[in-house]
Amino acid sequence: MFTLAARRLAIRLPRVRFGSSSAYDEALATIRNDLKLNFRFKADVLEKNVIRSILAETKNLEIDNKDKDLDEFKLYDLLSKMIKQRQDSAAIYLKEGSPDRFRQTGWNELREVDYITKYLEALPVASAEEIEAKVEPIVQSVLEEEGELKSPKEIFSRIPWKVVNQDWQASEGAVKNTVLRLYNLYKTDA
Repeated sequence: MFTLAARRLAIRLPRVRFGSSSAYDEALATIRNDLKLNFRFKADVLEKNVIRSILAETKNLEIDNKDKDLDEFKLYDLLSKMIKQRQDSAAIYLKEGSPDRFRQTGWNELREVDYITKYLEALPVASAEEIEAKVEPIVQSVLEEEGELKSPKEIFSRIPWKVVNQDWQASEGAVKNTVLRLYNLYKTDA
């Protein structure tokens, strides 16, 4: 009898993760709610599978980082990684001369990217354009002082990493990707 009452109580209480931010918890609650709605209305099977894979990956992230705080920036990095993996596999499946069944799998991978992007864009983090606006002046200052970019380390050393999450509202992974993209852009022009 006690276990039944405990189960009912546990079902009614919201899931709270200690050491995680409220934005992280809200994002996971939204994803779980979407999964419930997907089951209830028998919506797209592909979307249901994507949501399940996101929840599985976040669970793995929580297990791997059980002693660390989880926030929307780590979730952003995770979702970005999932998008990159699906884009890479779609490119392989959609190569010229691939059989039709491979091409269909590639198109499904790209559809999954759309579903994951929906959750990525809902996170309260800086957009790629906002991050680029913060990194661009740093790249310009390196170009003015050095004349050319010899390695990305010149840019990385000037990024204020301690305030990237709080002041820039960006994940470190997103900043690193922007730095590498701008380095390749200016390296070829120099």
